[in-house]
Amino acid sequence: MTGRRLLHVAFSDDWEACGRFGEYDVATRRTLVDDAGHVHATTASGLPAVLRGAYDDATEALVLVVVDEDALAAQGIPVRWEPDAAGTPSPRIGGALPMDRDTVVAVLEVGHGPEGWAAPDLAGLDVREAAPPLSPPVSPGGS
Repeated sequence: MTGRRLLHVAFSDDWEACGRFGEYDVATRRTLVDDAGHVHATTASGLPAVLRGAYDDATEALVLVVVDEDALAAQGIPVRWEPDAAGTPSPRIGGALPMDRDTVVAVLEVGHGPEGWAAPDLAGLDVREAAPPLSPPVSPGGS
């Protein structure tokens, strides 16, 4: 399985607290899945923008969660690709994230230095580099 994994940035405390229940229900910073309708995710190429944007001023420890798309599909949890604020397709996980070993491949610390948050090494984790090509819309009445 190559390139079928996504990334989610989480506050370490949120991730650990949800672990007691076996399900991560935080969509993104300060937002629950019940309010957003999905868990925000990103690709390897989108990660720097997420760290600089949504989490730039965060002072709490962050973790990077590596999520297997096939495991989500096997559990009936869809992944939708929707445009972000810049118009770039971004993955949205359609429900709370099961915290089992098949779904969560790795949880990595996100380092912080003088230049801000630094993405950990993703080598060998088969993380998607970018969004898959989007299918063109089907015209009404035909294919």
